[in-house]
Amino acid sequence: MKEFYTIGETAALLGISADTLRYYDRIGLLKPVKVDAGNKYRYYSYTQFHYIDRIKYLQHLGLSLEEIRTVLQTGRVDELLVYLETEKVRVQEELAQVRQRVEDIDWYIQYFTYMDQTDRDERFYKVHLPERYILKSPCFHWDSLADMEIRLAEKKGGSPYKQLKYKRQYGYILTPDALFARTFAPEFYFIFLSGRPQLPPGEYEVLPAGEYLCFRTQVLREEWDTEKLDSYFCKTRRPGLVLALEFEDNLREYQDAWYEIQMLVSKGSDGPLMRTR
Repeated sequence: MKEFYTIGETAALLGISADTLRYYDRIGLLKPVKVDAGNKYRYYSYTQFHYIDRIKYLQHLGLSLEEIRTVLQTGRVDELLVYLETEKVRVQEELAQVRQRVEDIDWYIQYFTYMDQTDRDERFYKVHLPERYILKSPCFHWDSLADMEIRLAEKKGGSPYKQLKYKRQYGYILTPDALFARTFAPEFYFIFLSGRPQLPPGEYEVLPAGEYLCFRTQVLREEWDTEKLDSYFCKTRRPGLVLALEFEDNLREYQDAWYEIQMLVSKGSDGPLMRTR
């Protein structure tokens, strides 16, 4: 076994660069055991190899070079454990954020493909939906679509709503009378919240869990079949809550977007979404 190894040999054996070893030397993390007085070449001993390997795996675990230097200078395991526990908490928080991002991506995939899962026609079907949370703003009969959107955007940007997390799905709360008259006359324009917000009651709206009777239409065209609605509800009470949820099928035009009309027919406990024909 050789007594000394050049910086190049050391770098090759341990899978790091010579520049990295020079940087370790410069910051006082790892000094070579010998520096040639004439040519200034750095030399390392075999006993330093485990030290370099330890720096590498501690970096892999997330410790900074400054933290590694502190730990290695003390040589105490309990000092290292403090840093490892701190890094573990940081990584767990990061992992939770990544998992949430995956859930968000899945939600948007479902959103953009929802209308393709069944035919776009006006057949009635029922879905059981869980409790949902929205932020809404009022609509007036003289409003344009732009007026509705701007009013809701202003509300979202104000206190206490600007820090909330939203799902980018918009919808309208329609009056039953307007629905049965085939008139697009919304009472409210809304956007879904990602979950129940930490706000006082009344600062947001809760859409109740329950069974919703649904059909699909391009609601802004006002072309749905009211005779079928009258026939369905001729022997039962009209719905008290009517929602029109937008499902985008392109990223440019929204005037012809397809909507799912959801009419609450019975309230119930939260549960998974179930579809019945």
